Amino acid sequence: MDAGEISSNALKYPLSDFKKVLILGIITILSSLIIPGFLVLGYFLKIIKSSINGSSELPEFNDWIEMFVDGLKVFVVLFIYSVVPLLLVLSGIWAVLLPVLTVPGKASLLNPSLWMGLSHGLVVGLVLTGAILEIVLSFFITIALANMANHNELRAAFRFREIIDKIKAIGGVDYFIWFVVMIIIAWVAYNISFFLVFPFIVGVIIVPLVISPYFIMFFARSIALVFAFGGIETYRK
Repeated sequence: MDAGEISSNALKYPLSDFKKVLILGIITILSSLIIPGFLVLGYFLKIIKSSINGSSELPEFNDWIEMFVDGLKVFVVLFIYSVVPLLLVLSGIWAVLLPVLTVPGKASLLNPSLWMGLSHGLVVGLVLTGAILEIVLSFFITIALANMANHNELRAAFRFREIIDKIKAIGGVDYFIWFVVMIIIAWVAYNISFFLVFPFIVGVIIVPLVISPYFIMFFARSIALVFAFGGIETYRK
């Protein structure tokens, strides 16, 4: 598997119909209304489905109810996979904040005597364990979502034997390289977004209208190509 070739294909994919990038961008801007947020997740899954089935074109914005339901499914998968790591991290943060909220006259994290009373090992252990677990689970989430899209059923995202077998079929090392490449691209996209939003007011519009939907389309396409690695020739267009 060539992670560079897959990334190159996925980077070009949203540009095949820029109007749809803008449509998804408008929906992204409206995501604060909640329902459009599920539509964004639903379109993300729709791209994975169509790409796995061999399409090299961005899917249409139709079947809104199905997109909404698919978005709910994606949300449920992401929530279930992330809930334990999140609880561990929040428990560590709460272990720091609780004394601040309950010890009279010591309502400052800068108070040395406050920190002396904390179990640093417990706090660091909870946060670190949660962070590591989140990274490990993220390694499986992408294939879990693709497996759900491929079988068109929620339970497929939790058939761990299928997910592990798929990663083995792709090649554990190749998949890991692709995973690292995605992290790097996500980091670059985040920094570009950060740079645009803060110094330039126009960036507040450009980021959700163009950059965010572009990356969503890119990432969905890339996941599908990795999942369908056995038929990768289909996508070299």
